[in-house]
Amino acid sequence: MKKIALLLLPALMFVFTSCHDDDDLPQVSINTTYTGATMVDGTLYVVQDQEFAITSVVATPLREGKKAGITAVDYGLDGWNIGYTAVAPFAITFDAGTFAVGKHLLSMTMMIAEEGCTPATGYYATDFVVVATADEIPVPDDSTEQGVIRTRPTIQQ
Repeated sequence: MKKIALLLLPALMFVFTSCHDDDDLPQVSINTTYTGATMVDGTLYVVQDQEFAITSVVATPLREGKKAGITAVDYGLDGWNIGYTAVAPFAITFDAGTFAVGKHLLSMTMMIAEEGCTPATGYYATDFVVVATADEIPVPDDSTEQGVIRTRPTIQQ
């Protein structure tokens, strides 16, 4: 019986191998639109008594001719899950008054699919600073685009 099992073991290698295309992970950029915050040097600033909203999260394929999309987004703050949506455009609103004044880490974990690729998990995080008054927000550079974050997420299977 052991001899039969040892003879069949190499055959299993051919059964469970896959083509290299199945191992390709999505290559996308993520555009996240938001309101109620000011972007300064890659950090989002929000006044504590204001509402902060992410109005959409969109995946754009980096490979020409491919289609890509997001199936769900988990939102986190300092490692705690603060929201989830599986409905496009993946919008969510937060009352900044529920967050302590200070520096936080806002994160998004999303399921990403791209045509011809293995579905994967994408992760993006940015510094998120809650201030007591608008006077505490640094003046953004004129070249800083407000209302949208364009990034390439970390992708893993």
